[in-house]
Amino acid sequence: METMDTSLDWLLENLRHRTPGIRHVLVLSRDGLKMCHTRELHVDRADQLAAISAGIQSLSLSASAEFGNGGGAGQAMAEFGGGILLIVCAGEGAHLAVVTAQDADVGVVGHNMNELVEQIGGFLTAAPRRIDRAGEGERGERNRWAGTGTGAEQTR
Repeated sequence: METMDTSLDWLLENLRHRTPGIRHVLVLSRDGLKMCHTRELHVDRADQLAAISAGIQSLSLSASAEFGNGGGAGQAMAEFGGGILLIVCAGEGAHLAVVTAQDADVGVVGHNMNELVEQIGGFLTAAPRRIDRAGEGERGERNRWAGTGTGAEQTR
């Protein structure tokens, strides 16, 4: 994925405008790359939000594997001073992340996020990046994670 997919931006903007309290909306790949986002979220901040969201979602999956039924995390939420971050799965290898104001109705936000995912989940797929047998990444450099595990550990 070399460029951001802007074909879904209008749907993300629609979610932001019709749901009180939403400040930013972002679609990211499982390994933390932004795919598309609302226009008020600056590109650098979108990268940062994608990395944070991928980390939180990864922790949720680990918690499910260790303490749940191993079925994976459907949703994750982090509350912080001044806002809330909500993350839901949004297709194969993709997640939808939303940053809200602190006083947003999380139930309404979550409901609208899930409605959006149901509408466009098939378009929100991100295939995992592959590593060749020699352990080199996409650009041919040696990947320090090659051969150390599965899933996110082997992607960059």
